[in-house]
Amino acid sequence: MKTPILKLVILAAIVGMVYISCNNSPKAKEENLKEAKDEVVDAKADLAKTTLDSINDFNKYKESMEKKLVENEKLIADLKSKNTSKDKSTQALYVNQLDKLEMRNGELKHKIEAYKQGPEQKWELYKVDFNKDMDDLGKSISNMAERNMKK
Repeated sequence: MKTPILKLVILAAIVGMVYISCNNSPKAKEENLKEAKDEVVDAKADLAKTTLDSINDFNKYKESMEKKLVENEKLIADLKSKNTSKDKSTQALYVNQLDKLEMRNGELKHKIEAYKQGPEQKWELYKVDFNKDMDDLGKSISNMAERNMKK
């Protein structure tokens, strides 16, 4: 007699567990769908904000670099006008070096104007590379100014 009761209790427990685990109520599905839709809306809003922040960051960076490039142009023009070398070959060499610096400045100007925004990683790599080029150009201009002062 104990065996049929035991079988009945085990069967009832299994049926109960299956019934509890298979909660396919429409309300639960509707709540899950609503939560998923809310998450999608939040994700889209975050993406739009991040994109706008990235564009603003790029525009600010571009504006500051363009100002530095204009300053470099003025420095190079100033160095050309202050060339005090009396030797023609030295003067020609100095002007040639300044022309190369002017060309590098123009290349950097074109590079910043031609940049098309892309993924965040690409932007960060571009920014590091551009900053390095700007620093190199700035150092070269400073070196030329120091050489001019020594003469």
